[in-house]
Amino acid sequence: MAEKRMFTKSIIDSDKFLEMPLSTQALYFHLGMRADDEGFINSPKKIIRAVNCNEDDLKLLIAKGFVICFDTGIIAITHWKLHNHIQKDRFKPTLYEEEKSLLDENNRKEYILKTAVSNSMDTKCIQIVSNSGTKNRLDKNRIDKDSSVETMSTAVDVRNASDYQGVVDLFNSVCISLPKVQKLNDKRRKQIQNADKLLGEMSFEELFSLVESSDFLTGRNGKWSGCGFDWILNPANLTKIIEGNYINKESATVNTTAYAPRNYNEEF
Repeated sequence: MAEKRMFTKSIIDSDKFLEMPLSTQALYFHLGMRADDEGFINSPKKIIRAVNCNEDDLKLLIAKGFVICFDTGIIAITHWKLHNHIQKDRFKPTLYEEEKSLLDENNRKEYILKTAVSNSMDTKCIQIVSNSGTKNRLDKNRIDKDSSVETMSTAVDVRNASDYQGVVDLFNSVCISLPKVQKLNDKRRKQIQNADKLLGEMSFEELFSLVESSDFLTGRNGKWSGCGFDWILNPANLTKIIEGNYINKESATVNTTAYAPRNYNEEF
């Protein structure tokens, strides 16, 4: 197996990658360094412990599409073939042929799940990553508004507010500096619905990434510690976040003007 690993700048210099917490970025590099010659890793939880990251970092990498998780616990680096081209005399095929058989390669040389399995794969993934033993499963189908069943969404980039649990799970995965939401109730479902109307073109993932990147909102600057899920979804506070009021002064400019907030007084 080759001993050297490389990373493509177009991936690791992207806003999508750099918006993630530093611990999540670090985990990605460590996973990439320990992957086999086809980008598969059989011990992600061991690596998480070794580099002092946490399971939320891996969940975020899965949610952002940087890694693909199988129900066996094996993961694959999505952009492996963009990162690495290994000479034939050093190349050693992966031992994980079963997982490899579930993948295709798109025209950008990214691993993608085959269509036949994309709707069922990852259903156990977050359960494997997490030791909580929760019975919530990933489900690409939207939650019926009247359903009391709280499921998770594989594509955690939630855009439809009817996927209430998906929004909560996304918050818990992205905003790792803030208290986690433990319970989804009717009040929070209504907050999510209203927030979706106010967000305009901004997604919940982009919203929560803005929050997590803010030293003020996360309390990292020591000035305030009152931020949380309910505070974020308050219409007045949400509008300020969308308008960029809490972006770190030293941070690169974020184009929040691309996201036009909707009139909160619109009819719901």
